[in-house]
Amino acid sequence: MTQPAAPLDYGQPDPAHRLIPPGLARSLSSILGPLIGLLVVVMIFGAWKPSRFLSQGNFANVLTNNYHYAVAAVGATFVIVTAGIDLSVGSTMALACVCCAMAIKGVAFPPREAGTTVMIGVSIALLVGMCVAARLLQAGRRSTDALLMALGAGGGAGLVISLAWLILAGHTVPSMPAWVGVLVGVAAGTLVGFLNGSLITALGLPPFIVTLATLEAIRGLVLYISGGTPVSPDPNSWSEGAIQSMQSLTRLHLGDLGGLPPNVWIALGVALVGAPLLHFTILGRYAYAIGSNERTARLCGVNVERYKTLCYVIAGATAGLAGVMMAAKFGGGQPAEFTGAELTVIAAVVIGGTSLFGGEGTVVGTLLGILMLGLLYSGCVIADISSFVQRIFIGGTIVLAAALDRFRHLRG
Repeated sequence: MTQPAAPLDYGQPDPAHRLIPPGLARSLSSILGPLIGLLVVVMIFGAWKPSRFLSQGNFANVLTNNYHYAVAAVGATFVIVTAGIDLSVGSTMALACVCCAMAIKGVAFPPREAGTTVMIGVSIALLVGMCVAARLLQAGRRSTDALLMALGAGGGAGLVISLAWLILAGHTVPSMPAWVGVLVGVAAGTLVGFLNGSLITALGLPPFIVTLATLEAIRGLVLYISGGTPVSPDPNSWSEGAIQSMQSLTRLHLGDLGGLPPNVWIALGVALVGAPLLHFTILGRYAYAIGSNERTARLCGVNVERYKTLCYVIAGATAGLAGVMMAAKFGGGQPAEFTGAELTVIAAVVIGGTSLFGGEGTVVGTLLGILMLGLLYSGCVIADISSFVQRIFIGGTIVLAAALDRFRHLRG
């Protein structure tokens, strides 16, 4: 008789497949590229100007000058992993910086004006109404029901905001402690992130268009509320308590903790929180799934709108925190700063191995990208290379990183 075939031994499943979320396994291999690039930069400038480039002071300066980019880039990694983009990072940082300084100084609201009140109310009503209507239509509600509910929600939101503005108009909010200013700045950034995520998911608009629009709108708002002038301590307009609160905030940049400013350690803490959040939580797994194939993720039961919006909220919150950290560095709010910061942040994320096509990326790679850019800038300055040539180097590095990412996808 023929002996029955022995059952095939497929072996035990690799525990790594249970621990490493989809996309992360591929992303881990992409860290090798930015790591090699970082080592090449260190080797080139280290051999060229070893006494200055390889000094402890130079590395400390690189960390001190780039901690805000690192914080914002951690949040941007979440967005780009979902195949999104956030061009409003620089404007969000400026808003948080100014809001933090204004909260510490104390805010004098303008007098009541009918035109301003109506404009604010109508804008909020239109924004909320559109988002509610779109969400209801996506859920399969009838057009008539969606319209009526959107009118109610939008009108109610507009009325509440208008009444709040009327109550605050003509009044002055006194100076607040530094920690309250920090919360106000982070909350401002979080609100921008929620706005971006809501417009993208509810209206189905491309992230590029939405964040390009908020880049301009938020920058205009910053210049409007600040009058286009820095919000800096002034004995003639600031109370003594407000000046002391701002001085306490500046210790985050001017202080010394283990040879580095406290802001550097805060940036490290953000990375230590962001890495496991992206790589080992439900949010991170769904972010990778959405970036890999949004339609498939939706069919698998993932609430794409909720988790994509949450990723933009995280990006807004980290950009807000970065703006607050820079308020500590500037000793006030600088509305005209951070122009082009979004390009540096996105470049660092891409150079760090996060795919612009979504589904791949790591926080560690992003930090390597920030270090690589920081050391490249520092090396160019030490080597007395023209700032124009520096921009050529940075642009070429971005193109090279994007090309390598594309080749990796074609090979796969």
